[in-house]
Amino acid sequence: MRNIASFVMFVFLVFCTEAYAVPSDFDADGISDHVYVEIENDDSLTWKAVLSDSGSTSTLGSLGVEGNELAMAQWLGTGTQIGVVSEETDGDGLVWSILNDSDVQVDKVFGKKGDLAVAGADFNGNGIADAAVVRLVNGRARWEIALDLFNESEPQTISVRFGKTGDRAFFARADESGLDSIAIMRATRNGARSVARLKNLMSGEVQRVTRMPRYASQGSRPRAFPVQQVSGADLLAFQRNRGSTARIIVFSQDGTRVKRDVISGADAISVVGEFNQTSPGLEIGVQGSTQSVIISPTTNETITDAFAGGVAVDEINLNVVGDSSSGDAPSECSTITAWPSTHIYKTVGSTHFSPGDVRRNTVGLILMPGTRGPFPSCIDAVDTAGSVVAKLGLYQRGNGWAARYYAGIGCGTSTAYNGKKVATRAQANTGSKNIYIKFGTACYGPIDASQCQGSSQC
Repeated sequence: MRNIASFVMFVFLVFCTEAYAVPSDFDADGISDHVYVEIENDDSLTWKAVLSDSGSTSTLGSLGVEGNELAMAQWLGTGTQIGVVSEETDGDGLVWSILNDSDVQVDKVFGKKGDLAVAGADFNGNGIADAAVVRLVNGRARWEIALDLFNESEPQTISVRFGKTGDRAFFARADESGLDSIAIMRATRNGARSVARLKNLMSGEVQRVTRMPRYASQGSRPRAFPVQQVSGADLLAFQRNRGSTARIIVFSQDGTRVKRDVISGADAISVVGEFNQTSPGLEIGVQGSTQSVIISPTTNETITDAFAGGVAVDEINLNVVGDSSSGDAPSECSTITAWPSTHIYKTVGSTHFSPGDVRRNTVGLILMPGTRGPFPSCIDAVDTAGSVVAKLGLYQRGNGWAARYYAGIGCGTSTAYNGKKVATRAQANTGSKNIYIKFGTACYGPIDASQCQGSSQC
């Protein structure tokens, strides 16, 4: 029996490592199609693909509305299905919806509002996509996985704790097993670099990936996304938007940088697929406002390409859906207090500041008379994972108020952001616009960084 089992495992590994199912291939020619979503006037989503075999545009169907998170994947093992994740109308669950091969919408409820929804991974290696959600519970990350969510009436579920507050969740293949692993990115103790940990759910084995870049776990923390190889460990790629450009940086899992490209267009979107059959493994397609390219990290080629427009989509999707009802917050907060009536948060400063005064256009916190201190010289705005997204310096105490803080002055000189910018930074990190205002280790919130709190004069 042991020999037979070993032989079965050997066949399984050979089958999984010789080839992979081509993602986003709707014309079955072995090349990924350029899939995108258009938002209609009624906020519904129309899915389309530019087919690689003919260059023609095919409408894949209508599914979801603006605000839903996209979840296209190989949900049925019969090619790729379009999909979305939305909040349950009556209840606190998440609804996963796809169009099946008969263009019939199928819905499954899995996860809770505020969870990070993970779509596109295959954790058991059977060629069918599995769904996962991640949430923080008492400062620890809890993963729940539904194997073959749409291929089984009652899918097998796995629950595992892996990660903690401040980690960045993703998935990737760690070895030649052909199975995706759940994964987290974390800063090293000295903050000089990042490390990733990948856990195979079938074997329980955890692998540690060292020498990842510092920016993968700090600051705006771009989320790593896997670029699948013909066999062996996935490459890990990052997109960093700076100014009017997007930087695509690709690393092997030994920490070696294998590719770096700068693409015009700060609104660029990266997708992964089999766009060039002459190069091994998958490639990265980048759609920018003025430039679109196909990047092959294994051959070091960058080829000019033309996407059709809309919002580009692939089978790797990790997004927070809705606001959490659990009230979980960064573990760095010693106390968490709901937003007090004595605290006024403004997305932009008051108009009485002169046009040249930086406080006119940055976020501010104004504390009403009678508010109890202490009033430190510097306070932080942190996202729900505990990363600082803005600093506010103390402007003045007294003169009609207990204290006033503004970004752009004092310790906040380098973060002269308005509410929209703070919300964008928080959402890029965690998928949520929510922030906490942190006085030392005491936190107030959460609040939506893009909305004023306690003031109608924004």
